[in-house]
Amino acid sequence: MIKAKTFHIKIDGHFKLVPSKKLLFTNEEKGNQRVFKISQLPKGKDLIEMLSKKLPFIENASTSEFKDLFTVLRDNAETKASYIVLMVLSTVLATFGLFANSNPIVIGAMILAPLISPVISLSMGTLRQDRSLIKDSLITISWGLFFSYLAAIVLTLITPLYAVNSEISSRLEPNLLDLGVAVVSGAAGAYAHANTNVAKTLAGVAIAVALVPPLAVSGIGIGWGDWSVFIGAFLLLITNLTGMVLSGAFTFLLMGYSPFKIAKKGLLISLIIVLAVSIPLGYGFVQVVKENSIVNSIDQTQVDDLIIKDVEIIQKKPLKLSIKLVAEKTPTDADLEKVKNTIEKRLQKKVSLEININLEK
Repeated sequence: MIKAKTFHIKIDGHFKLVPSKKLLFTNEEKGNQRVFKISQLPKGKDLIEMLSKKLPFIENASTSEFKDLFTVLRDNAETKASYIVLMVLSTVLATFGLFANSNPIVIGAMILAPLISPVISLSMGTLRQDRSLIKDSLITISWGLFFSYLAAIVLTLITPLYAVNSEISSRLEPNLLDLGVAVVSGAAGAYAHANTNVAKTLAGVAIAVALVPPLAVSGIGIGWGDWSVFIGAFLLLITNLTGMVLSGAFTFLLMGYSPFKIAKKGLLISLIIVLAVSIPLGYGFVQVVKENSIVNSIDQTQVDDLIIKDVEIIQKKPLKLSIKLVAEKTPTDADLEKVKNTIEKRLQKKVSLEININLEK
């Protein structure tokens, strides 16, 4: 073994060095030379572990890094009173926000929710096929959902409101776009837990964005006895949960927290569940595309002196639209009938209209 305080490396040709997060640059440069710190390079067991195998394509977590993260995730998987209390409070706040049709209140509930902890622990348990971690995480998530549903149902029963407003209806028809939100949220949560330089609270907000509102909406559906509301919101909840677990596990894999031979079984099971859930989501996405096509084909259409604006779909079967007509004078019944015929001809189907008239002079 050769030891020296300083090594000089001469390179003939082109060479690019990509240092790891532990190989830090100094600000000192001497001519064409760059100086690196090596005081934090792996030592002892970590060094032996790195030298015992080929250099991986992606960075592998060291034994000490894995130990620290795994300790945190095991602790997060345990059911605690603080977790249950925050879950209930965030669900109650979200339920109030949904009834009030208030997006800021719903966002406040997202920030309060602690759902990131057991979900990310479940991701690691799935990746490592750790039955104990999977079991503890599922138990914690289940208790959180149980008490949250109970709170949402009780609040719904004592609240004399039965209107499906925009905040509620927006969570009743999940599609592939919602799955995309879940995947990004899960990846953010896993990365934040593994990277101490990233604030975990930011990832917690991302996780809560996808889980708390549909949880509250499905609880409202049970309280109303409206199973279409419950099923739609519950499908969104399951979609987001499975998507987060899969993407969180895959993120941990890319960060080197498990060899693929151990991870492949858990990833395969998670992928199958996500694909199964994606079937109704694909149908929902097709419906969204169709609705968008209907709106775009009619919006800004001019019928004589009338301009159609602000097209909204109120009902799908039979099709009912809300439109705004901009005109210089009050349209006659014949004008309105012509507008209706124009829309039906363009859509090639019968429609009923809810018309608002805006007179401009």
